[in-house]
Amino acid sequence: MSIRHTLGLVPVLFAAIVIAPAADAPAPVAEEKQQIEERQVNVWARKEISINARGSDEADVASRELWYASFDGKAWGEWQKHGIVFQKEQPISWAPNEGHWKLYFRKTLIAGLAAPVPEAGTKGHAEFIIDRTAPTGAIEFPTSKAKLRGGSKYTIKWQAADKYLKASPITIRYSRDGKGTWDVVAQDIPNTGSYEWMVPKDMTTAGQLQVLIADKAGNVGTVESLSVLVDSVNPGGMVTGPAISAKLDTTLDTEVRDVGPAGLSAARLWISQDDGASWAEGPFLTEPFKSVSWKATTDGKYRLAIVATDQSGNISVTPKGKAEDQFLFIVDTTAPAITLSSAQGIVEADKAVAGRRAFKPGDRVAVPFAIKDANLTPNSVTVLLQTDGKAWKELGKGLPTDSAFRFEIPSIATKTAKIKVTAVDNAGNLGEVVSVEGFEIQTTIEADVIDIK
Repeated sequence: MSIRHTLGLVPVLFAAIVIAPAADAPAPVAEEKQQIEERQVNVWARKEISINARGSDEADVASRELWYASFDGKAWGEWQKHGIVFQKEQPISWAPNEGHWKLYFRKTLIAGLAAPVPEAGTKGHAEFIIDRTAPTGAIEFPTSKAKLRGGSKYTIKWQAADKYLKASPITIRYSRDGKGTWDVVAQDIPNTGSYEWMVPKDMTTAGQLQVLIADKAGNVGTVESLSVLVDSVNPGGMVTGPAISAKLDTTLDTEVRDVGPAGLSAARLWISQDDGASWAEGPFLTEPFKSVSWKATTDGKYRLAIVATDQSGNISVTPKGKAEDQFLFIVDTTAPAITLSSAQGIVEADKAVAGRRAFKPGDRVAVPFAIKDANLTPNSVTVLLQTDGKAWKELGKGLPTDSAFRFEIPSIATKTAKIKVTAVDNAGNLGEVVSVEGFEIQTTIEADVIDIK
């Protein structure tokens, strides 16, 4: 890159300095000029400038002096003379500090005639800016160790600062492995501070996002977010038990899983009371997401589902209708309702209705009953006998719920015997009924007192 200025009739050439980038560095940045009032001023990052001056009167030139002045942002400083007088054909070189400069070349001829010494109002022959400092900045989002959803759109946010930023100074790159393999997300875009980015679906825990900030001198500042995690898989969860409860308040067993790298952040129970026609949100699970306490509003059948969220924001599907991954749950707080067909609890085995109320040992009798319960446990009936208010004794256990129990009257003398029938439902509720009236078991015949007259 070069710049040409005219000193009277003498063209002045500034040689370009080219620095090869490192193998893993971004492509070199083209320099841009800075608009200052009506002037277009070159901005360079060079450590040294070299000037070759030639003119039509070169045969008469004895030497040249380099004078320079700097601009502090408000006013130009005093002209200063370079410490070396450059003889004819001697290359003029100078290593300026960073800053805004203008140059003046004072030529002296062999005859002794010299150009005037520059004064405050003297215009320079050349003007340029030296800027070797890379721009600074910061990535506001995503930060290092951020957890993102693969296949979702995010807004990259950054800050960039430099006195001489390029017109389109921003390049954004992404590395999935964080080992220097880069994909360009956006190149040479304006410094708006934000950019919409569709995150790739490839999952990683070592992603790296890089924002390159270029100035007009070709300096490039780099800001990075390291260890960016990308998770593209939705978590999942379900209720695993129990299938039925005898209480409105229940602790449900759950299984929540996340196969992606982000890890779980939340899980919530969803409930349907109308077999999937509608769904409502329930309580949140707490870590380690193994159970959740929930209170049903009433007895009935429920469909239950878990909606899980991972730390990247992936969410499992919200339940709709009926599905195989939903859990069927029954709340039953009501004990089985049992009725006896006779007031004393038994009837003669060969008769359908109650007849006599006194029996002898060995008589075959039946205990007819009926049970109502939506969740009755099969073969859960127990029949018990009580005599004279003493402890109940089992006559039969594990009996069918839909047929009368038959037994022989035992040899226990009693004036008052009663029958009790119990049954259990699947929720563990115990129902029972006791005969309202008693019956008598006669074991002896009293001797008659005979009086013959």
